[in-house]
Amino acid sequence: MKVKTASNYTFPEGVTVAVKNRVVSVTGKRGSLSKDLSHLQLDFRVDKKTRTFTAVRWFGGKIENSTLNTAISHVRNLCTGVTKGFRYKLRFAYAHFPINVSVEDQDVEIRNFLGEKRVRVQVVPKGVKVYRTEVSKMKDEIVFEGNDLDEVSRQCAIMHQLCLVKKKDIRKFLDGIYVQTKGDAEGENAV
Repeated sequence: MKVKTASNYTFPEGVTVAVKNRVVSVTGKRGSLSKDLSHLQLDFRVDKKTRTFTAVRWFGGKIENSTLNTAISHVRNLCTGVTKGFRYKLRFAYAHFPINVSVEDQDVEIRNFLGEKRVRVQVVPKGVKVYRTEVSKMKDEIVFEGNDLDEVSRQCAIMHQLCLVKKKDIRKFLDGIYVQTKGDAEGENAV
């Protein structure tokens, strides 16, 4: 057991990081995000001169010290969100019945999944932008973009779960909507 264990992250220029009561707030050119890390028994410090975020754990064992990397990863994702944003691309997979997806404002309607008459509707919150790619570029693809990684990935997971095959052998019926690529919204850096 170590007395003090610390981990640092140097955030990019143009990003402001503030901590109050273990709630981390990050502001950048795309907006501001905050994350409540009060469930982690860590001390957080921000040095504005050297642009470093420091997480400290006192008297922690191996398992308790592993939360340091978790906190640093959350702050890194917040900084990426307010500078570049996140983009997830989803593809439609079908064998016989083509999946029809229409996007109107923030509502996504999925029709003709496995030939069913049921219309699946997903209401996407305002922080996430959803759109279809042009047919000439990529067929059967939908894109989710936003600053908050948690919210973008949650909306993709909800869309995937809307199109799960029920009461059939999933080894044979591979129809559905799947995440194809993950990356930042400004470039094509796939994660």
